Amino acid sequence: MTATLSWTHARRIALRAQGMGRARRMALPSAAASRRALRTTLERTHFLQIDSVNIFERAHHLPVFTRTGSWDTAALERASRPGRSRLVKEALAHEATFATEHVHDLLDFRRRAAATRDWGRIREAAASSPDLFARILTACDELGPVSAAALSRHLGDTERGEGWGWRRTASQWTVEYLFRAGILDCVGRNSQFERLYVPVPGASERLDELAAFDPSSPTAPHDRQDRTSHEQLMALAARSSGIAESASLADYFRLRLRDARPAIEQLLTAGEVTEVQVEHPAGRRTMLLHRDAPAPTPLRTAALVSPFDPIVFHRPRLERLFDVDYRIGIYTPAAKRTSGYYSLLFLLGDVFPARVDLKADRTRGTLEVRGVFREELPHLPTRQRPADEAVVAALGGELRRAAAWQGLERIEVDAASGDRELSAALAALTEAVSEPGDAAARHASA
Repeated sequence: MTATLSWTHARRIALRAQGMGRARRMALPSAAASRRALRTTLERTHFLQIDSVNIFERAHHLPVFTRTGSWDTAALERASRPGRSRLVKEALAHEATFATEHVHDLLDFRRRAAATRDWGRIREAAASSPDLFARILTACDELGPVSAAALSRHLGDTERGEGWGWRRTASQWTVEYLFRAGILDCVGRNSQFERLYVPVPGASERLDELAAFDPSSPTAPHDRQDRTSHEQLMALAARSSGIAESASLADYFRLRLRDARPAIEQLLTAGEVTEVQVEHPAGRRTMLLHRDAPAPTPLRTAALVSPFDPIVFHRPRLERLFDVDYRIGIYTPAAKRTSGYYSLLFLLGDVFPARVDLKADRTRGTLEVRGVFREELPHLPTRQRPADEAVVAALGGELRRAAAWQGLERIEVDAASGDRELSAALAALTEAVSEPGDAAARHASA
């Protein structure tokens, strides 16, 4: 007989499986403690999705803060450098991510696919400049970790393609291809947030294999290896999700559902996941519960959550499991935005009652709150929704934590933006705190 879970229990399982519910730091910890916080987060998420927008803080830094509180983000930079202490490598695990080395290895099938799929266009560039690949590898060796732009200048390649978007030189496109094909390794980012590349061991041999590649001939069989990788990736996704629908498990590492289904069936056969019915006001939903899923105990947590955090990045899962319809405003003209430019979701317990649009003004030492927006939560019973007073008090404490993490001295709330009742109440609360650091410390010890 299929087990039945309440909607509330499903939400709690999903959050605890992602490492939520632990105590979070207010003060910035040591380098060693920051590395432990990073490792602890990666044990749950397996990667951090990369985003260049830093209006408040970059998206790949936020999941660690969401789960553990303040941490030194330089720990991630150190953890991406080659050597025995390396924890992450850049990979296309969901989108561009800092992935664990284990996940990076499992994604070799994606690099092989990119190498052959994109070879035709790159081969044209190679044909017009027969020594282009060799020159790129030599330059990478000579210059050390180098960006594609710097390498292009070094090679004297300055002619960019037409159009308004990613206007790159031929060598820049080739470098991107070599990275996606697993021939170049990214070992960090520069101050412009550009990737820094070095050749992987055996890069020349891999290039020779590509040069001999004939797209009209059958490729070497990798089906069994790919199936094994899919199974292991789906096992990681199932454990990290706790409870999820098949489409959400497939999306975790951006597998096509048709490729993920056999792996999910294998998890079912092995008893690693079981089907359960989740009660929902709109009707029961069949989900897959991991055999080691955490207990659905209540969470006493208040945290800001990035839109690219694994808790919420699959938007259909966010809507079905948490009743939140989220669309990021960054790609929407300002006049048409409904909830700010780059709003973060605010988690209180197992509910997202609001989102908040933040900007870190570092020249003024101020955390700007450009709007607080109430979530509609159309299916959530009223009795399960936190009162406005509780939301404002918890959000105020979390904003003080965020300001302390970012080294900002003040919080400034636009009381006339967003949901005006929430924004005005938050503005009054933050104005009443004359010494934000002391108030934050009191909140942390409460």
